[in-house]
Amino acid sequence: MRALLISLVFLPVLASAEPEKPWSSLPIDPLWKSETFRKSITGSYGIDSRIEPTITVDEEAYLKASAEAMATDGREKAIKILTDSDISDRSPAIAFQLGSLLFEKGELDAAAEQLESALKQFPNFRDAHRNLAILRLQQDNAEESFSHLVRAVELGSREGLTMGLLGYCHALKGNQQAALDAYRLASLTQPEERQWITGQAQALSQLGRTKEALSLYENLIRKDPTSFNLWLLQSDAFVRLEKDTEAIASLELVRRGEALSPEGSLSLGHLFARNNLPDDALPNYLVAVSADPPIPFANAVEAVEMLIQTQEFQYAKTLTEKVRSIYEEENARLVRADAIVEMQTGNAEAAAKKLEDWIARDPTDGETLILLASYLETSDRIEEAEMRLEQAASFPNHTAAAKRALGELKVATGDYKSAVAHLKASFELQPDEVLQAYLEAVEELVD
Repeated sequence: MRALLISLVFLPVLASAEPEKPWSSLPIDPLWKSETFRKSITGSYGIDSRIEPTITVDEEAYLKASAEAMATDGREKAIKILTDSDISDRSPAIAFQLGSLLFEKGELDAAAEQLESALKQFPNFRDAHRNLAILRLQQDNAEESFSHLVRAVELGSREGLTMGLLGYCHALKGNQQAALDAYRLASLTQPEERQWITGQAQALSQLGRTKEALSLYENLIRKDPTSFNLWLLQSDAFVRLEKDTEAIASLELVRRGEALSPEGSLSLGHLFARNNLPDDALPNYLVAVSADPPIPFANAVEAVEMLIQTQEFQYAKTLTEKVRSIYEEENARLVRADAIVEMQTGNAEAAAKKLEDWIARDPTDGETLILLASYLETSDRIEEAEMRLEQAASFPNHTAAAKRALGELKVATGDYKSAVAHLKASFELQPDEVLQAYLEAVEELVD
């Protein structure tokens, strides 16, 4: 009975039992504040007429005055000189410099307008493409950023910031090999930039080269052991290598540093639960659901399911009660999980009532119908169980599971011929080696 009930409930938690994965959003914010970034944005450009506009005498005067103002009076004065110039609307060089200064100041919309003006006047302006790409990325517009970065590379840009951010955009798109290649090129010119090494490790991990990724994380942590994000990434790598003990140690360090997010607490709870440490799993789950704001409701239900899957029913009961006290939501997964807990903790009738009430609300919920049928069968209410399974089988998404359960029910009642028919129907819809062996054994009973 216990094994049957657990197998019936939908439990996707093992797929999400890993620690949170920040690989998909490499933390870029520290980069904006770095000296590397500031120099790249406001750096001067040369005299390549293919990728940079030719500078007139008037433009040179304004640019020189702006540069001198930056050295003596600060950015505001430099911006005013360029803004007040009578050629700012027809000079790509001045528009570029003004846009770059506004970008550094944090006025992103005004900066974008100037950089776009520079590109409209001089479409092959490489550094304008690059700076606008960086700006758009800071505005969370990765798609437009990517197109400008690609154009900057086409025009010859190979410096670290361009290649590193191109790698970041590739990673967001899921192009991990391209991301890895770009990050490595970025590291050639900016070898000390931790962002690009972290990016390489994340790309390697996504490409299945987790041991290489782990080696990079360990080197980075040695240089900066206070970076909790690196410990999180290292934990993810350990999980991929099925080294749960090491993964737990990394997450525990973050937790003790009071830097573990509610989602991280959920992940830590999963790791403890699947390693038969429910006393440690439950407190982490409770932290996750009690946070302000708490983890999403679906994730809270996932935690309950994990405790059920590991057959820790009393812990699951405690967590279910907490979830119900915090969230005002209800769904079929929580109802089924709650019912399984009730059945396993000695209150089967209450469990059945909860299932019946939910089916009254949603008669098309095949999984709940199958779970209710299992209870009815163990209560010797065979006809009712069969009726519920036939009802579940009428819904295409649940036909295979319901037919299999009907076959098992018929075997239990000695009706082997009917059992074979149901089991064959299930196998045709959802082939399975275990089911095939079971079907063959039942067929022998018919003969």
